[in-house]
Amino acid sequence: MARLMLLLMIAFLPGHGVCAGNELSRGNPGPLTAEAPAESYKIGRLFFSPDERAMLDQLRQKRGGSTFSATEQITLNGIVRRSSGKTTAWINQLPQNENENPQGVTVLKTSPKTSVTPLLLPSGKKVNLKAGQTLDITKGKVREGYEEAVSPSAEPDR
Repeated sequence: MARLMLLLMIAFLPGHGVCAGNELSRGNPGPLTAEAPAESYKIGRLFFSPDERAMLDQLRQKRGGSTFSATEQITLNGIVRRSSGKTTAWINQLPQNENENPQGVTVLKTSPKTSVTPLLLPSGKKVNLKAGQTLDITKGKVREGYEEAVSPSAEPDR
């Protein structure tokens, strides 16, 4: 999308692309005509080449196939419960429908009247999180969204 916007901006710069053959771009406010030289409309290729599309498809597949490791944290960023009963939760900034497992965590069916969302972890353990909470998988502790994350080096030795 950014590439397309850049090409369009360049195409409409005075003296370039579409504006290259225009009398106004040369400082000569002569009569405007519907015809312009053919080379003035060359704005370059707007779409991706087959090689670029293949590369983008590979990057999308790599991103979607990631799973959690045992050292990561799970954050429930938000949840939407539709009137149809279907639920979508945002886990670590990625949307996920209930009973799907693309990230290694399954969002289980929940009552519309509760504020917690049950999650099934890869280990088989079930946890309940509220929107904004983060679960540290290694410690088994739930942290609120407003609490600062503590790095392992900052924790006092006991």
